[in-house]
Amino acid sequence: MKRMSIISILAASILLVFVSSSIGAKNKNSASKKMKVPDVKVIFCEELPASAGGEVCDCETGAVSLTIKGNVLDIDTIFQGGEVVIDETGLIVYVGCSLDRPENLDSLVEASTKITCAQGVISPGLINAHDHLAYNHNYPFESTDMRFEHRSEWRELLKTYGMSPPPSEDYAQDIWSELRQVMTGTTAIAAASYELGFLRNLDTWWKYHEYFDDYLWAVYSGESRIQIDTDTFPLQSPGDYSQHPSGCGHYDPGACGKNDYTDVFVPHVSEGINDAAHNEFTCLSSVPDMLSDPFAMIHGVALDAIDGELLASHGASLIWSPRSNISLYGNTAPVSMLHNQGVLLSLSTDWTPSGSMNLSRELACADEFNKKYLNNTFSDRELWMMVTYNPAAALRIEDKIGALKTGLFADIAIFDGKGKENPYRAIIEADPKSTALVLKRSSMPSPFVGGPDYLGSIALYGDDNILNAMPVTLHATYYSWFYGESPSFCTTVDVCGSEKAICVSRETYWGFWTPYTYEDLYAVNGDGASYPLFFCNESSTECITPPDEPTSIPSRMGEYDGTIIKKGGFKDYDGDGIPDNADNCKKTFNPIRPMDNGVQADSDGDGIGDVCDKCPLSAGAECTAVDPYTGEIVYITDGD
Repeated sequence: MKRMSIISILAASILLVFVSSSIGAKNKNSASKKMKVPDVKVIFCEELPASAGGEVCDCETGAVSLTIKGNVLDIDTIFQGGEVVIDETGLIVYVGCSLDRPENLDSLVEASTKITCAQGVISPGLINAHDHLAYNHNYPFESTDMRFEHRSEWRELLKTYGMSPPPSEDYAQDIWSELRQVMTGTTAIAAASYELGFLRNLDTWWKYHEYFDDYLWAVYSGESRIQIDTDTFPLQSPGDYSQHPSGCGHYDPGACGKNDYTDVFVPHVSEGINDAAHNEFTCLSSVPDMLSDPFAMIHGVALDAIDGELLASHGASLIWSPRSNISLYGNTAPVSMLHNQGVLLSLSTDWTPSGSMNLSRELACADEFNKKYLNNTFSDRELWMMVTYNPAAALRIEDKIGALKTGLFADIAIFDGKGKENPYRAIIEADPKSTALVLKRSSMPSPFVGGPDYLGSIALYGDDNILNAMPVTLHATYYSWFYGESPSFCTTVDVCGSEKAICVSRETYWGFWTPYTYEDLYAVNGDGASYPLFFCNESSTECITPPDEPTSIPSRMGEYDGTIIKKGGFKDYDGDGIPDNADNCKKTFNPIRPMDNGVQADSDGDGIGDVCDKCPLSAGAECTAVDPYTGEIVYITDGD
C-alpha cells in the first residue's frame, strides 16, 4: 500500500473541513428558510424563483397536464416549495418535493404546463358543505336587534308579512351565485339545488342529475356513485310552523328525505336555542338506523353534551354555519364541546339572507368567533380542514376530492400567501382579488360527443396572466362548431384593481342552449339586480367586507351583546353576559339558552361548563372521546 505524505493528509483534511462547512452552511441556510407553522409538519423542498412583475404565479404553456409549484397543503404536511403533478385527465399523480418525484413522471412533467407560485398557497378546492343556492341572489336581511329561539319564528314572521326571500327565476341568477363561490376558491357545494357548470353540485333531489352536469361521479366512466340527500324539513312540512318542546308524536321522521337510495343524509336539525329545537334532534336520532348510516346534520345549535356523545360515537358530523346562526339566534352550535367529544366539523355559508356570501367570509366569521369567543379552540389548520377534507369525509367523497393526494381529482385553488402569518391564513383571509387560480377536473361535454371521460383540470377563474397561458384543451375541439376554430371561453374582468379571467362561456355550454358570456350574466344580475360578486373600496383597489354583511357578533337583547370586558368591576372575558366570577367557562362563550333551564350547561355537575370541559359527561379527571378521522377511542385527561 502506498503511504500518504503528511502534506497529502493535511490537504485532504482541509478539503474535508471545507466541504463539511459548505454542506453545513447550506443546510443551515435551508433550515433558516423553513417556515414554522403550529400543529403541522413542514418539509422544505426548494426555494422557488420570484414571479415576474409581482404576480402570484408565472405560467409556462405546455401540454394539458399540469405541474404546479408553491407551498402545497397536504392534510398534515406543508411542502414548502413543493409541487402537484396532474395528468392530462385532471387526476393528481404526485404531491411532494420535485427531488422525490418518481422518475417515470419526468417526461409528463417536462411536457406539462408549469405554474410556479413562489409565495402561492396551493390548496384543495374548497367544499361548501351546505347552502341554498336558489336564494343566493337575495340581499341580506335588514340588520335589527331582533333574535329568535327557533327557525319557525322568523320563517312564519316573514311569511305573514310577505317578506320571504324569493327563489331564483333564472338560470343566470343561480350561475351568478355559483360564480361568487368560485371566486374565492370553492369548487364543490351541497346547495340543496343545482345548476350546470362551475361548481360540483354534490347533493340533488333527482338521482339522474349526473347525466346532465359535470358531476363528481361520471356514470360514463363506470365510477361508483354517492347519493347525498339534503333535507331542509326532515320532521314536518315547510308550511308547518308549530313547535314541540317534547314528545315525537307530532312528527313523522319516517317521511323524511332519507330512503333506500340515500348514502349520506344531510338534514337541517335543531336550528334554534329552545326546547323545541333541541327536541328535533331527540326525535330524529331515535329513528332506527338514522345515526348508524352516514349522517351529517346542519346547524345543531340546540345540542347538549349527551347529543354530542351520540354523534361522536356513531361517526356522525356537524355542518356549522356560525354567521347565519349568530345573526338569527344570537348563538351558534357548541362547537368547542363537539370538537372535544370528537365530532367532525365542516363549515358552510347557509344562504345570503342571513349567512355569508362565500366561504372566505364564513371562514372570516369562524376565525373571529374562534379568537374572541372560543378561546382559540381551533388552529388555523383546523379551520382550513373545515372547508377541505372534513366536508369531503362527512359526505363520504374523500376518495375523490378534499385533499391533495395521488389518485384524487385535481380540484385546486391557489391563493396569494404574500405577507401572511402562515399559509392557512392566505385561505382564511382570502378574497376574490387574492384568489389566483381555481381549477376543477372537468368532464364536460364528453357525455354528449362520445369523447374521453375527463378533459383535464380546467381553469374556472384566476389571474389573467395565468389563464392566458393555460393550454387549449379538448373543449376547443368540441365547441369549434359553435365558437369557430379558436374559441375564447374566458372574459377579463377588473376585480378591485386586479385583472381576472372568468370562464363563463365554457361553463355554461351544454349543447342545449346558447352559452352565456360574463356580459350576459351581468345583464341579468348586475347593477344591484342580484347580490354582487364582490365589493371594492372607494378607489376600487382592494376588496372589502360587504357593507351589509350579517353580523358575526353574538347578541340577544337584554341578555348580552358580545362585548368583551377585561377590566373594571364587571368582567366578562367571553362576552356572554355572565360575569367572570359566576361564569363556569370564563373564556368560552356559553350564555344560558332557553333550553338550559336557567343555568349554564354543566352536564356532569363538576362546576366546569360543557363547552370548555374536556370531559363534559364525566366529573372525574379522565374520560374518552372519539378520533373523528379514524373512529378510534381516545383517552382524555380533563384536569378537573
